[in-house]
Amino acid sequence: MAIFENTCPEWMIAMLGAMTQSVAVVTVYATLGVDAVGDSINDNTITTIVCNKTNVKTILEKAKDMPSLKVIVYTNDSIASDDISTELPSPPKGVEVFSFESFLDLGDTDAYPAVPPSPETTAVVMYTSGSTGKPKGVIMTHANVVAAMSNPDYIIDFSPRHRYLAYLPLAHILELVVELTMVMNGCSLNFADPRTLSSSGAYPTGAMEFYKPHVMVGVPKIWDTIRKGVQVYVSKTSPIVQALINTAIEWRTFAISNGFDTPLLNATIFKLLKKNVGGHLELTLSGGGPLSGETQMFIRVAFGAVLIQGYGLTESCGTVSAQDLNDLRGGVQGYPFPSCEIKLVSTPEITDKGGLPYLSTDRTDVNGNPCWGRGEIFIKGMNIAKGYYMQPEKTKEEFLEGGWFATGDIGQFLEDGSISIVDRKKNLVKLNGGEYVALEKMETVYGNSDFVDALSGGVCAYADGDMDRPVLLVQLNMSKAREWAREKKVSGGVETVKENEEFLRSVMASLLAEHKRSELSRIEKISGFVLLTSAWTPENGCLTAANKLQRRTVIEQFPNEFEEAKKKGVFN
Repeated sequence: MAIFENTCPEWMIAMLGAMTQSVAVVTVYATLGVDAVGDSINDNTITTIVCNKTNVKTILEKAKDMPSLKVIVYTNDSIASDDISTELPSPPKGVEVFSFESFLDLGDTDAYPAVPPSPETTAVVMYTSGSTGKPKGVIMTHANVVAAMSNPDYIIDFSPRHRYLAYLPLAHILELVVELTMVMNGCSLNFADPRTLSSSGAYPTGAMEFYKPHVMVGVPKIWDTIRKGVQVYVSKTSPIVQALINTAIEWRTFAISNGFDTPLLNATIFKLLKKNVGGHLELTLSGGGPLSGETQMFIRVAFGAVLIQGYGLTESCGTVSAQDLNDLRGGVQGYPFPSCEIKLVSTPEITDKGGLPYLSTDRTDVNGNPCWGRGEIFIKGMNIAKGYYMQPEKTKEEFLEGGWFATGDIGQFLEDGSISIVDRKKNLVKLNGGEYVALEKMETVYGNSDFVDALSGGVCAYADGDMDRPVLLVQLNMSKAREWAREKKVSGGVETVKENEEFLRSVMASLLAEHKRSELSRIEKISGFVLLTSAWTPENGCLTAANKLQRRTVIEQFPNEFEEAKKKGVFN
């Protein structure tokens, strides 16, 4: 069975129902289009698909290209009431179409006893988001899923009182495992559209204020956007209020960093800020990429909610490691979960910013701090998938003898046994001087600039062997641009302002300030940039459905802009 739908109750009901019958589920990102469904169905000889009513007509038109398809079950999720009654075309011979409700009714009239799976029964074939090349179907067994679901208990005891805000794509392993974990612990799932999380994107109120969640999970871009949203909110208050809030944030940051808190400020200023996220937020988890330490601390300070970083891949069923609740360190992905082993394998061909290779025998990192080895992260355990569907060569390449999986991530063990991701093999690019730059790490750092719009895609770093310094494409924060224009009394719209020489120098100064505050090397200091005002989205292919940057697509779609950025060393 394939599920081609946005995150909604019907998605999870279909998944749980399939599990009771030992039916494998193939997940398809709802933003990928019907062609992606056809590819998945033909790859897996799928007979049933669960989808949104708006996609039924197109699927029926392509039914002749999907010979295995027999049943379509549609939901009415996020459809206007006037469109629910829209009649569907007649299906071709051999294909039946049911509404989700009528399909459930069939289960009430006929006896369908549970068909318990074995540990090795395939539970999910989940396609990776495809940020580098063709998506791979990762085969996960019921044993893999159960192992992954047991891991969060290592961090917190969930109970039926916890409300979880579900909005990330369920076709993403992080969201699927977390929701299954919530169900296992009797927590409530509260479904929302990611575009309406805050009151700024919804009327009369946003999902966070309406559902008042205790638990949220997000990718770094979500937390960066929430942080910047609060900063914009504060900037619109009077100078006295701004000074009061900013001072309170400084005091509480100092207090938490030194093991105490600020109860008076919590009951006054921070109580008001907490209302932006519903007032009850307790635990938040960031996964899917590197998170800045500043954003991590800001969420804890402003909302009183613990934000921990985790590490996982689709191939590890989303779980490898996570910080404990009291870990305040940025850039640390925590301790290995009980179901997962980690080892570091030397990668002498790749060097750090100091020019030294990553070796498992290292006892100090690039900054001279103690560590217990550096190298590529290999993982092993009950949560590790069985391989890639119909891709034996790729499976052999990454799923190694002895049960180890090569992640492609470069990490180091800290003295307390926690893991820290420091590089990514696939995102390291060699410049013409022979030095490597880490594009993904650069994007995290430069994305902290106030002039960057994280919600529109953030920044895309680029470098190649003919360059001596990297460059950026930057999604411009248009609100910040308008604010700058008002302060400088510069007339014209955003398109005019973004060509203003003084404005460009202000943007460059902001970007370089982020570089200076970071641990990026001198060669990761950009030489130029170009500002964009057309958002990157999953629909235009520049982001994956999980909102990760599709660097290859961005490079293909904006070749002239990258060439222009290379020429802008004048701003350095």
